[in-house]
Amino acid sequence: MKHDFTPPTLRRQIARLADLDLVRTRYCYQIGSTFVACALLEDSVISSMLICDRVKVTSILRDDAPRWEQIVLKQKHLQDSTLGSLISLLAKHSITSADLNYLRWLKSKRDFFIHRFFHTGAWPGDLSEEQVDNVCRTLGALEIVFRRGAERMIHVLERAGLMKVEALSGGYLAINPDMFEERDDT
Repeated sequence: MKHDFTPPTLRRQIARLADLDLVRTRYCYQIGSTFVACALLEDSVISSMLICDRVKVTSILRDDAPRWEQIVLKQKHLQDSTLGSLISLLAKHSITSADLNYLRWLKSKRDFFIHRFFHTGAWPGDLSEEQVDNVCRTLGALEIVFRRGAERMIHVLERAGLMKVEALSGGYLAINPDMFEERDDT
């Protein structure tokens, strides 16, 4: 069964919705958007840590393993880790206490969204228009928190000396400060 989700068709379907159904559609959009921002935050932590040679993941890598395999293995280990274990790993480096507190605060917001958001009874089919609006404001705030956290991650690692960051027009260039040093991934 093929679904027609072209913009004109979607606009027609939305125009036919009752007000309550329309705010519930907004809710579904907002929860999806917040989830994407949360995933971006976690990906930003992993991607930033992947660049840093000082953040060690494995105990022993074969001496003859190509560098690419090392990076792929490190990425797999980072992706298999929980956000809490990644923050614990970073805590072993020169991350400032303020930055560690920020990362732990971000984790608490992420944990609320992923594990406890629906414990509050925030099911769209059970909420009134006003309740949906309130929940959407909470989701919007979480989305902002996650997006800002993703943007700030490289600066946390920069302040710890784990990477160098150069501001460019429209973005940043993150550089591994140890890229020309001898490696010991223990």
